[in-house]
Amino acid sequence: MKRLFWLLSMSLIPLLTACPGGGGGTTPTLTVSPTTATLTAGTGNQTFNATLSNATGTINWALSPNVGTLSATTGTSVTYTPPATVASSTAVQLTATSGTLTATANITVNPPATINVSGTVIGTYLQPVASVPVVITSGGASFSTTTNASGVFSVSGVTPPYDATVVFEKTALIYKGLTRTDPTLVFLGVNQNQGAFRKASLSGTVSGGAGFPQPANHVTKTAFGSPEALDSATANTATGAYDMGTVEWFGPTTTTGNIHALQWQFDGTGLPTDYKGYGERLNVALSDGGSFASQNVTMSGVSEATISGSVTLPAGYNLALKYMAVGFADRSLIEVLDDFGSSTNFTYTTPNITGATILMRITAQNAAGTSVITTRPGLAVNATGVSISLPAGSDLSLPPNAATNVNNSTTFSYTPFSGGYTL
Repeated sequence: MKRLFWLLSMSLIPLLTACPGGGGGTTPTLTVSPTTATLTAGTGNQTFNATLSNATGTINWALSPNVGTLSATTGTSVTYTPPATVASSTAVQLTATSGTLTATANITVNPPATINVSGTVIGTYLQPVASVPVVITSGGASFSTTTNASGVFSVSGVTPPYDATVVFEKTALIYKGLTRTDPTLVFLGVNQNQGAFRKASLSGTVSGGAGFPQPANHVTKTAFGSPEALDSATANTATGAYDMGTVEWFGPTTTTGNIHALQWQFDGTGLPTDYKGYGERLNVALSDGGSFASQNVTMSGVSEATISGSVTLPAGYNLALKYMAVGFADRSLIEVLDDFGSSTNFTYTTPNITGATILMRITAQNAAGTSVITTRPGLAVNATGVSISLPAGSDLSLPPNAATNVNNSTTFSYTPFSGGYTL
């Protein structure tokens, strides 16, 4: 009997060891990675991944508080983008849920680091513009200052990106979304503080390309660019001669730059179809009071590319003009086309010149006569998918259109436009 009891006891041992308690490894879990992140407002983002184990279902994402944005509200992965700015360090909790399961990640959003902005305002001839107001706006803060005799202004504690507004008489120029600490703000049309004006005459002859006299529907244009001066001229269609007349600049007695020449064929609407030649004459030095003739340029063959994109207009506006120019590193521009067509899509043939870029300028107008202009410089000659959006302008609200008895005491009011500056 004892032996039988012993045998029965021994037979229970493998049964007990083969049935562990708790059924480990089958409990549903939800985890988020990473569990913490620190970001700076206005820059960067962070991707979070959720893993659902031993269960199936949709994973939902939510923020608390609702500061910043998520790339999606469902899925196994989501990207968090912080807001443009925060007043102080802000804690944000990202929560993933699936059924009754919950997992969180803690995000810290810090205010962007501030910078000191020390810039210069220059006028039409690149001369410094003194004693004009400059307003720097970043986030909810606004800083006002005035340029000194050298056109220099300085503001500290600026959170990038920022907007810079220059006011001259009754005109305001706004540069939006700047990040650099040393901006140069060019205010075309301002001739204040012209001071030491310099002048020189510049002319020559262009050869090569399709030759001269030019075939029908061909044009050749030239441009001069230096750190101090810009000018341009169209070559004579029969001889190739060009004359920029008087090149003007401000400051030093000598300016050194480059001459560019570009020839192309155009269709019945004035749009380029084929580029025939490009040439340049480098390191041309002009001195004050001098006459510089025989600055000849020889063109050689140039390949072609295509730029394409679309224009987005504000409500109530019609497209007035699409303008394109070829730009060079010395700041000179050769104007290539004025497209008055109404299509908001564009595809233009461009010259594939090493180092050259494309400048696009779009003009739109509404029934009230308000015009808006947006300029996009520095585009690649083969850029695709270029998107250019125009803001709505500021319309006159009082007095109404066609009002009578308007005099010097009449009050004029305008509707504001986004990012505008009220004078």
